[in-house]
Amino acid sequence: MNWPLLLPLLIAVGLAIGGWLALHVLAGRRDRANKRRELITQYLVEAYRRLESGGNRGEPGKMSDVNAWIRDMETSLADIQLFGTPKQVALVQRFAVEFVANSENPEGANANELLLDLRRELRKELGLDPVPDIVKTLRMSPEQPSDSKPSNGC
Repeated sequence: MNWPLLLPLLIAVGLAIGGWLALHVLAGRRDRANKRRELITQYLVEAYRRLESGGNRGEPGKMSDVNAWIRDMETSLADIQLFGTPKQVALVQRFAVEFVANSENPEGANANELLLDLRRELRKELGLDPVPDIVKTLRMSPEQPSDSKPSNGC
């Protein structure tokens, strides 16, 4: 046996196998981290959309589908508490306390600071440019049916 040739060959094969194993482990970790970030971002985007959609709608009791509104709000708050940053979790909890404290007047609870923080973090995560901390909300409602005919202005 020619040890001077076999020893370098065994070292090269050992290094190649060790390098492959190390790359495999690192790639797996990277893939899991990327999938986790993608999943968290997806949940927070949906939470943002539901929370923003449910805000500034007037009294919940006058909405056409109160149960869907309640479900969306609860799911949004739960998702943010599960996946949000520590600041977002604190903002959600503060909003929930304000909402309960103002149960007679749901408009007394304001989620704007939470929405702004969510938007800021999501834009950063998605690699989007920062935007001013101003949110303009457009709310439209269908005409209320009435028993009277339209008047001609007279």
